[in-house]
Amino acid sequence: MRKIKLIAASIIFCALAITAKAQVVVKAWNNYTDQGWREILLEFDIQSGWHIFAPYEQEFGQPLIIDWHLPDNAEILETSYSRPKRFDMSGFIYDGYENKAFYKTTIKNDGIWQNMNIDLSWQVCTDDECLPQKTNLLILPQKSPEFAKKIKEAENSFAGTQSDNLNLWKAVIMAFLAGLILNLMPCVLPVLGIKILSCLKAEPKHRINEAFFYTLGVVLSMLGLAALLRWLRVMNPHLGWGFQMQSPWFIGGMLILFIILTLLAFEIVNLRAGWLNKLSVLRFKNCQTDAFASGLLAVLIASPCTAPFMGAAIGYAIAAPGYVYFPVFFSLGIGYALPFALLTIFPKFMQKVLPHPGKWMRTLKMILGIPLLFTCFWLGWLLFSQLGIKINYSHMDWQEYSEDKVEQALTNKQPVFIDFTADWCITCLVNKKTSLYSQTMNNLSQNKNILLLKADMTTANPMVAKGLKKYHRAGVPLYVYYDGKSDDFVLLPPILTPQILQEYIK
Repeated sequence: MRKIKLIAASIIFCALAITAKAQVVVKAWNNYTDQGWREILLEFDIQSGWHIFAPYEQEFGQPLIIDWHLPDNAEILETSYSRPKRFDMSGFIYDGYENKAFYKTTIKNDGIWQNMNIDLSWQVCTDDECLPQKTNLLILPQKSPEFAKKIKEAENSFAGTQSDNLNLWKAVIMAFLAGLILNLMPCVLPVLGIKILSCLKAEPKHRINEAFFYTLGVVLSMLGLAALLRWLRVMNPHLGWGFQMQSPWFIGGMLILFIILTLLAFEIVNLRAGWLNKLSVLRFKNCQTDAFASGLLAVLIASPCTAPFMGAAIGYAIAAPGYVYFPVFFSLGIGYALPFALLTIFPKFMQKVLPHPGKWMRTLKMILGIPLLFTCFWLGWLLFSQLGIKINYSHMDWQEYSEDKVEQALTNKQPVFIDFTADWCITCLVNKKTSLYSQTMNNLSQNKNILLLKADMTTANPMVAKGLKKYHRAGVPLYVYYDGKSDDFVLLPPILTPQILQEYIK
């Protein structure tokens, strides 16, 4: 029976339209990035009542085919296309487009740009008939004045059905809140607590200077990170927040730093040790320089962490023009520095809560060293993971992420849960332990036949980076759920519990 259906479908798709002339108008838009890469945006205007197939193979029908005649030394870096809709033609379900669709390509060329030809072919259909079509486009090496306007329209269609509706002001506010919360992360709080304890001993006249130069160090470091991330993304558009944690060299350096901080917290060594005194980033005789260096250090130790609101804010920034990076990262820095600055300038709150300086400060300092010790173990484990030693703690069937698996599952009306994660993401590890690998999640996945996909960013992975970009995020954790009934998806909170999973996966 299925064979007969396919034969009938083939006859339908090969039939030429007689009563109506199908019309698909293709337009090309050009742009050049700062480093000389070329972005080409194709716009398909489809006559009302007709539709074309998505640009990938399906069970039947001719997909949209785009054949690029590239110059020598040129290569395609990435492609994006509008999220397709589902159509039903005589009982056959397939993905396609109606009214309008976009296809974007980024091309790198080491030589001189010249005219470029593109061959396109597709099948345009109504509910009961189809017509094959093709055309050729000549792309001239010049910018299109309306590219910026068109790419904004196109990227809205790339993003799917759920949009954060962020603007610059919302992103700045979210970055500020993320900065505040960042102080509570387990790799930051102990170091911040030890620093505050040392400030309780400082003279009042030095506290304002301490707060100002600490804040200056934090903010300038954040702005430096913004500039570095912008430059690296010009070189490699796949990079996002957390790129530094994908380097074993960086992880090794962080491990050494946290070992030193742990030794200091437990007073196994002290700053009077000759070899340690040379590490001037930890202590300077000048109070202002010491506070500034402490701000630099605070940003460095926060680099493995991603706080709530941070992913959305930075995701908005890196998808926007370069100038947007700086207000977002500036706000993140102000939020991150503010608690320490306020407690330094106005220590009365701490003095009301804590007893007078004494031996208890030494004991508390050692207690705060315990999370630093665990951070050392975590960084050591992460370094082994970076070198290829992986351990799977889950008994559930988590498959490696790919967009093809997502599309195939949605075609089959199967729910999908995507875990964008990394071994260097502490929040991700906690969520796995408490929720994702729990019996609750196991029962939900079995009862609903959910396809579980793991998108691992522990090391650089362009496919996963492209997936993050699709959902307007720059870093992990990110949790995406499709219920299988439509193309709609929901983004779960960055901090999970079994109750949250039950609420979203109904």
